[in-house]
Amino acid sequence: GEDCPAITEGRIASVQALSGTGSLRVAGEFIKTFLGPEAHTVWVSDPTWGNHNAIFLKAGLQVKTYPYYDPKTCGFNFDGMYKALKEEATPGSHILLHACAHNPTGVDPSEDQWSQIAEVMRERGLVPLMDSAYQGYASGSLDKDAFATRLFASMGFDMYLCQSFAKNLGLYGERIGMLHIVCSSADAAKAVLSQLKMVIRPM
Repeated sequence: GEDCPAITEGRIASVQALSGTGSLRVAGEFIKTFLGPEAHTVWVSDPTWGNHNAIFLKAGLQVKTYPYYDPKTCGFNFDGMYKALKEEATPGSHILLHACAHNPTGVDPSEDQWSQIAEVMRERGLVPLMDSAYQGYASGSLDKDAFATRLFASMGFDMYLCQSFAKNLGLYGERIGMLHIVCSSADAAKAVLSQLKMVIRPM
């Protein structure tokens, strides 16, 4: 919201992108270009949107998967995801999270499960890379569907938010999106914005 400290303190570097796909692609290129090798692994859910793997592989990143969907229950495999984050993902790795309305399963963590996911990620030094393509479609409320994003921001993570407005604003043909990187300080955000521009201009 408007009173979010990251906003009021100027700690967010934001750039326009070609919908969610473009924002993810820019994020991947930024990670590969400006961050160290420990950051060059992106964990995605099993299953995930079909283009996620291609986007990050194109950027030269390693892609790994964490358990997500349990076909036996047609529900969320919380224990499997939690175990992978706690025992397998290495510090500095990026964890792709569907902010709401998980694609393709439609299965989302509960608010309590989101809190546990955020805690283990903070404990393990993992970086949230949030993909928000369907805000408003999971619950019918833009505010309720922002729960996970706001939770991670409130916990002080350096994090990414890749937004698409194609669906929720009815602008699919316009390819409108944003990439936001939440930083630890306003100075860091200025430096990151400069780096993002260096990534985008030759693309």
